[in-house]
Amino acid sequence: MTSRKPINRVTSKRRPAGEQQSRAAAPRSTPSRKPRVTGTNRPTTPRQAPAAQQPEQGKRVSVRRKLSRGAGSGKPGRSFWSLVAGCLIAAVLLGGFAAVAASRPGVDDSNKAFVDNKATEEVRAAADHALKTVYAYDVKNIDGYRDTARQVLTGKMLADLDKYADTTISAVKQAQTSADAKAEPIGVTLLTGDRAELLVNLVVSATKNGAAQQSVAGPVVLHMQKVGDRWLASDIVDQ
Repeated sequence: MTSRKPINRVTSKRRPAGEQQSRAAAPRSTPSRKPRVTGTNRPTTPRQAPAAQQPEQGKRVSVRRKLSRGAGSGKPGRSFWSLVAGCLIAAVLLGGFAAVAASRPGVDDSNKAFVDNKATEEVRAAADHALKTVYAYDVKNIDGYRDTARQVLTGKMLADLDKYADTTISAVKQAQTSADAKAEPIGVTLLTGDRAELLVNLVVSATKNGAAQQSVAGPVVLHMQKVGDRWLASDIVDQ
């Protein structure tokens, strides 16, 4: 009779302890991610949509800032609204000027001082010549003063010359003074076919034996009348 090896029934059917430890030490494998294909983009999430609108919003903000800020102004709004206010004031003043001009009956409103440069320069030169002829004189040639002044005057100024010329000539001879006159600047405020009005800053300086005496300066309004083809001084008013 053949003898069999006895079976140890107490022995566990589990795997050896060494094999269990090796399995426990081995890292768990994680499922690998799918490789990303070059050239493809991930789908845009709804949260990223406002980001595409940010450049447009920034552009709108910059435009608003430019409108609310003046050029070179550190404070927003002041320069812009000052410009608007200035335009409104200018419009009101121009409207008032037009209303006043329209309410003056009998006044020719065809003012060429702003449109006809040649005529404006002509009357300005005539005014400069007339004022220097009347207010500038040399004591050595004072006897010919009346005849010289009559060539540039008409109207009221011519009448005043005839009335006061003898007294003026006598006073100049007694004082032995000469005078120089400067008319600048000369602004033409009204110019029509035969009338002109000019605003002049007139300076008259007296000298005696080459030494400066006294001077008189101030703005005057000069009226001129065209007689024939020449502009003559007709009246002068101190301001």
